[in-house]
Amino acid sequence: MSTIKDVAKLAGVSIGTVSNYLNGSKHVMPGTAEKITSAIEALNYRPNTYAKNLRSNTSNEIGVVLPNTTEHYYAYLLEGMESEFRKADFSLSLALTNDVPDIEISAVNGLLGRGVIGAVVMSCLPNHEFYERLADTPLVFIDRKPSFAEANYVSINHYETAWYLLSQLFENNYEKIALVSGPEQFSCEFDYEQAYRDFYKSKKHPVDESLIRHINMTKEDAFRSGITLFQDHKPDAVISTSHLLTNGLEQAAYFADLSLYHDVTVISIGEEKLSSATKNKNRIVTMRPAYYLGTRAAKLLVNNVSSPLMFEKQQILLQDKIVGTKLFESAPDTYDYRQGSQDKIRVLFLDSPNAHGIIRTHTDFTRKTGIDVEVTLCNHGALFQKLLDKSYLSEFDVCMYDNPWLDVLVQNNLLTDISDFVSAESLTEDVFLPGLLEKAGLANGRCYGIPFLFGPQILLYRKDLFEDPEIGKMFKKKYGTKLHIPRTWFEFNVISSFFTQSVNPLSPVKYGTSFPAKTDVLLIPELLPRIWTYHAKIFDDDGSPLVTSQNFIKGISNFTEGFQYAPPQTLTNNVEDCIENFYNGDTAMLMSYASFIVDVNNNAKSKICGKIGYSSIPGNHSVLGSWGLAIPATNINPSAALKFLLWTSDSEMSKYFTILDGQSPLKSVYTNDELSAHFPWLPLIYQTYPSNIQRKAIKASNGSLISNTTYEALIYKAIIRILKEKLPIEDAMDLLHKELTALIKQRS
Repeated sequence: MSTIKDVAKLAGVSIGTVSNYLNGSKHVMPGTAEKITSAIEALNYRPNTYAKNLRSNTSNEIGVVLPNTTEHYYAYLLEGMESEFRKADFSLSLALTNDVPDIEISAVNGLLGRGVIGAVVMSCLPNHEFYERLADTPLVFIDRKPSFAEANYVSINHYETAWYLLSQLFENNYEKIALVSGPEQFSCEFDYEQAYRDFYKSKKHPVDESLIRHINMTKEDAFRSGITLFQDHKPDAVISTSHLLTNGLEQAAYFADLSLYHDVTVISIGEEKLSSATKNKNRIVTMRPAYYLGTRAAKLLVNNVSSPLMFEKQQILLQDKIVGTKLFESAPDTYDYRQGSQDKIRVLFLDSPNAHGIIRTHTDFTRKTGIDVEVTLCNHGALFQKLLDKSYLSEFDVCMYDNPWLDVLVQNNLLTDISDFVSAESLTEDVFLPGLLEKAGLANGRCYGIPFLFGPQILLYRKDLFEDPEIGKMFKKKYGTKLHIPRTWFEFNVISSFFTQSVNPLSPVKYGTSFPAKTDVLLIPELLPRIWTYHAKIFDDDGSPLVTSQNFIKGISNFTEGFQYAPPQTLTNNVEDCIENFYNGDTAMLMSYASFIVDVNNNAKSKICGKIGYSSIPGNHSVLGSWGLAIPATNINPSAALKFLLWTSDSEMSKYFTILDGQSPLKSVYTNDELSAHFPWLPLIYQTYPSNIQRKAIKASNGSLISNTTYEALIYKAIIRILKEKLPIEDAMDLLHKELTALIKQRS
């Protein structure tokens, strides 16, 4: 750990001058101050405020670092600590980390910078080298044990609790038991898994790995994980390690059509409460003495602060009071609310996160209406042709369509006019984003569908790289300007080049960007925003191609240049490949849709959790990513289909859809503070919505409509000619112009 002496030596000044600068006791010349500042940054020096405060007796402030106060357990811990610190005449300064390592480090540095003389910490750091360097600061760790031996540590005996719960479940003939816990890097969560494995081993019973889930400590992630757990693996009991996880699991069980009083027992690792029972039929909550644990942690820290030189570090384990009690004193309630016979509707959906959200949650619709839902999935490349096949479409009651397809589907008399229904149910802009119903559902002044999802492209970037002072200096030296989030596609390419190791060997990441280009469906949405930012269009108002214009060629040139700063396998990449590159920390910037990035802040899947910034894309013209739901003209059960459309537009259901795929067409989602906290891009999506550009079908010479998928396939072929066949851009655009002209002149 650096000292004030090291700072003075590097800055070329005396220790007294550094001290005067830090304390502000005497004036320091600006040039000298700059040298000291640079030395402090280079050495990552932090003044020993603890020693300073001890000498001056100026502070009685204690820091407390917790993930959040939403979890009941953390709130009770905080109450216990606050009570004990107050008795000892210490004040408490609280910092919340949301289990993001960078936030935790910043929070602790901030507390120490303000002069706290010790801290109680529930750490989320993957290793604890940061805290090892704070050997002169009294610290007490709660629940999540640090990796170094010499540390104060207070916790519940999680291993003992898990073993006891498992033994009780086995005694009552439960064997298919799931464990849903937080990240395994946390020692308390690891202890639950270790006890689980050891217990099954003692019973000579194989462990089903699909029943062990390590996820973020949020109810949203528990809901997502629980949906697959209950529907695909069907445990008869679940041990959940927190109240928030249990909350998400209970909601998942509901949508999996399970009763917590009939089908599955959930045991939640909870806290002792005087006002509530610990057992409620198949809903069991353990009794961690959270308030008492908080007081023990506070007492330990007070003793350490009061006598730092004569204090011996301690590790304290308390017992969950559920241990030793009988969990099953009476037979479970066998009431089953589910009905035996139901009607059914058949829906045709794009194979997408949104469709899977419907599959996971449609039991709510069945419960409310008595109508079952049968979902058929289709990939993007085939779906449009399926919708145009009247015979095939007649097999379905509801279908999903991309908004540029609507005009073509209506012209071919394939959809039902639902204008009266939409008007009667007031499905207007008060429900959906302003104007979205008109863009996604109206054709020829009549309504044929309602918005089902909305998700424009957003820019994700490595905030830690863009804010790094050394990287900033390197960029400014090279380009003569400050490193910033790209505002234009020209800037995007320059910054992508800077962050590509094949161009700049000093780049901390391999690639500047990444994008999917395996098919036209994936590549064209990446290209269009670049075309639009150069004020170019594919066709003029009369339907004549404009692809040989200078502005269009500039957009193509900008886009194809970007392939130099992306992984070499980009032409075979799908969306998942690009997301994986970004999550692994290989890419500096990525343009994507919200539905594909729901795991960006999941520690288990993303190595860059907490390091992500969100911005509108360069040029601020995203493709309008909007899909709708419609009723085929051949439908013989319109009443059930309309109920389904109304259900998908329900504000409460939309919250669950958003948790599953990160986006929604409903205005209420974007004013929900809880969802915005979990998905920080929601306010950005709402803000950029007015500048989204809609893709449309075009008219052929004979008046028939040509779908965007048809002419975009030709553009994709032109891009491939440029990239693979090395055809000059101007030549490729000349050839594309001829192909588009021939397409427009086609006859039906």
